[in-house]
Amino acid sequence: MEFEDRVAAYAPKLEALQAELAKRGVEFVEVHTVDTSGVVRSKIAPLKLSTSGESINAILYCVTHGDGQPMGDVAFASPSANEENGFPNIKGIIDPDTVVQHGWKPKFASAITRSYMLDGAPCAYDPRNVLARVEERARALGYEPKFALEYEFGIFHADHDLMRAGRYRELKPWGHSLINYDLVRSGEYQDFAAEFITRMKSIDIGVASLVTEYGYGMYEYALTPKSALAAADAAMRAKLHLRELCAERGLVATFMTRFQPPGKESACGAHHHVSLWQDGKPAFAAGPNRLTPVAEKFLAGVLNRMQETHIFFRPTVNSYRRFDRGAWSPEDVAWGFENRTAPIRAITTPNDAACRFEHRAPGADVNPYLSIAAILAAGCEGIEKNLPLEAPVTSNLANLDKPKLPRTLNASIEAFAASDFCAEAFGEAFRDNYAESRRAEQAAFDAWQASHITDFEWQRYFVS
Repeated sequence: MEFEDRVAAYAPKLEALQAELAKRGVEFVEVHTVDTSGVVRSKIAPLKLSTSGESINAILYCVTHGDGQPMGDVAFASPSANEENGFPNIKGIIDPDTVVQHGWKPKFASAITRSYMLDGAPCAYDPRNVLARVEERARALGYEPKFALEYEFGIFHADHDLMRAGRYRELKPWGHSLINYDLVRSGEYQDFAAEFITRMKSIDIGVASLVTEYGYGMYEYALTPKSALAAADAAMRAKLHLRELCAERGLVATFMTRFQPPGKESACGAHHHVSLWQDGKPAFAAGPNRLTPVAEKFLAGVLNRMQETHIFFRPTVNSYRRFDRGAWSPEDVAWGFENRTAPIRAITTPNDAACRFEHRAPGADVNPYLSIAAILAAGCEGIEKNLPLEAPVTSNLANLDKPKLPRTLNASIEAFAASDFCAEAFGEAFRDNYAESRRAEQAAFDAWQASHITDFEWQRYFVS
């Protein structure tokens, strides 16, 4: 849908929402746009749900992680914004389905945009547009996709002097123990959990649970299912408001996938639970340890494209420190019933409504619009092409000769950049731009590494 058509479709809804929010006492609105890396970029304004559109800075689709820290590489080369085109603004429109009033701060509402180019065409680089396109593909096949994400993350006591100096490893974890499912890790934990769950409920985001994970400062929350685009929106908002709650309490949260040395304590995953529904019924359910034909085709598609789309599940240099089959972070292309060492765990109990696939490769640093789009597009292709499903794994994956997931960011970039499937499913312009964003990420790390003498070198060579 072109910009003018989208404006015409959204304007009446936005006008009605504007009046309703004003009546409820809302005075301010946070307008969110999601960048390429999956970071929420926001502005706060007096309440105004514009029916004619918003200005979006196109640099959001070529800005680097952390705005270039510690290398100063603020943006990567991209057609979206550069010195040749003068770093322009493009157009956006608030999606009325995303407008919510904050129950914990009732003077505030928030909304999420969709982006368009100046000529009115949908912005090819907008992650929400990418997922919306894939979700329409699934619905054209007659299915309603549902996703639920669960995030592992770290919480630390905030020390802004240390953080400004980049000395994050010196921050103290929140809580005194490393035990799973511990209600008394700190005296404030239960109140914190209750407040987070309550806040999310007020903006229609269900939190199934919040638990302590294995490791000092490690926690996990699980969100309840929503349709694909709504699930990604919920995932982004939950992360944002979790960080907000932490900041209010003198804490800071991290979603980097590994902040402990590899092999020590836990890493931070973001497992994706996916199912298809048709006419209000679960389309995957066929009883315990059984799958319907459509579930088998869907899963076959996901497995078939897992190496090409792996970059969406492990998008940063840090992502690859999480590889560890023995710690339930998958390394192979495989699946099994209730198998946590495979990237796809098929769950068929306790009832039909719970039947789903758990994709275990994604880390907490994913852009959820892209990771969901990758799973859904590959699954749709499996249905469309009637792909056959391989047998489930029933023994130790370490002893099996299964295809391996790319072990480095560079290897994932190569598989993605050469993929005709990714160009077709997500758009060639998006594929090329996203590949360039990941090359810039790898280049920044390589440049930093080349400019530093490592602890290994000091300890190994100084006195030899």
